[in-house]
Amino acid sequence: MQLKKPKYLLVTQKLGLKLPLVWCASALLIGVVTQEIAAAIFISFSSFFLTWLTCKLLSFFFSFQEHSGILKNHIYDNAMKSIWFITLFCLIVNFFKSLLLKTGSEAFLGCVFSIVYFAFMLSASNRWGMHFVEKRV
Repeated sequence: MQLKKPKYLLVTQKLGLKLPLVWCASALLIGVVTQEIAAAIFISFSSFFLTWLTCKLLSFFFSFQEHSGILKNHIYDNAMKSIWFITLFCLIVNFFKSLLLKTGSEAFLGCVFSIVYFAFMLSASNRWGMHFVEKRV
């Protein structure tokens, strides 16, 4: 029995890497104005690269379920939902902690790099429902 994918996972999947790209591009513009130009460029590009790399690595890690059936399918789906919600919480907390409690370049760095949490959300939404199906010979 295949359950319907929740809307928040569909929205995350549809956003894909577009959200981190827009996030990092706007951070680059803000950084060029408020920070050192070299630092703004490096932080923005490395943040996007780290988001992409994390998403790919997690997708690979989560794909083991599809091939080996480590967890029962409903437990796997709930784990993907849990990862999504936990990382959304972490993204929000990290962003506002950097914005409100830090100053200068430290605040800029924390705010820009908080998008890396989105890689966990994207990876979990992409892998939700990728169940193990036993292949009979």
